Amino acid sequence: MCLQEKIIFTSDLAIIDADCKKDDVIVLLKGRGENIVRLNGNLILTSPTGHSKIRFTKAHFCLLNDLTLSFYKLTGEFVSKCDVGNDLYELFPYREGILCIYGDEGVFGEKIGKNRLNYASPFQKPDSYHGVAVQNNLLYEALFARYKPHACLSFKTNELLFLNDQLEREKTMEVPFETGNVLAFALTHEFGVFIEENKLKLWGFETTGHVLEYPGTFSHNTRAIFHRHEFLFLAVSDHEVRSFKPLANIYP
Repeated sequence: MCLQEKIIFTSDLAIIDADCKKDDVIVLLKGRGENIVRLNGNLILTSPTGHSKIRFTKAHFCLLNDLTLSFYKLTGEFVSKCDVGNDLYELFPYREGILCIYGDEGVFGEKIGKNRLNYASPFQKPDSYHGVAVQNNLLYEALFARYKPHACLSFKTNELLFLNDQLEREKTMEVPFETGNVLAFALTHEFGVFIEENKLKLWGFETTGHVLEYPGTFSHNTRAIFHRHEFLFLAVSDHEVRSFKPLANIYP
């Protein structure tokens, strides 16, 4: 097994976060007393410091600053903002906006109530997806990926959940290894790829059922991008953004 990799952005300034969609790359940079957003290398926004995450949505991009999620046009023009609560673990592009996934079992978003999962989109207050989280046994730090059309890992039950576009469960599949240390995962028509800090696992979940394990070093700032890019994963480090996918044969 080898990794096919591509560096899609480099910067002398520290990179806080980045995202990609097809051929577009958007990055959040730490400037001198400001945060900077560049789209395909072009400056589109400067703003006060404090932002931690950036994501493409269907037609916009969004920035997270503490409890506030702000949406912008791709030209950098402000659209709207909303309060999404604290301890946000991940943002996952969904429909017109973003799924807000929280990282503390006892918090689930301050000022919003006991939510485990919220949906935020431009010009709207966040919607609680608490029922979806309960149905799928999602306590916190759930991992989502695109696959016919969605999939999710439930660390509570160690299952792979296949979800429809309303995030309703269509079927489940028991994962033949512990998933508690998985940083990111992606599913293709050939295999599932599960990234941990010091290893990569390939699982032929719809074919042979075999699990192959390979050593490696992977950043905590790694996430799946298969639904929006030719590669499977995006990894962000201090001064570069790279995409990668494993090349392997899981058949005997």
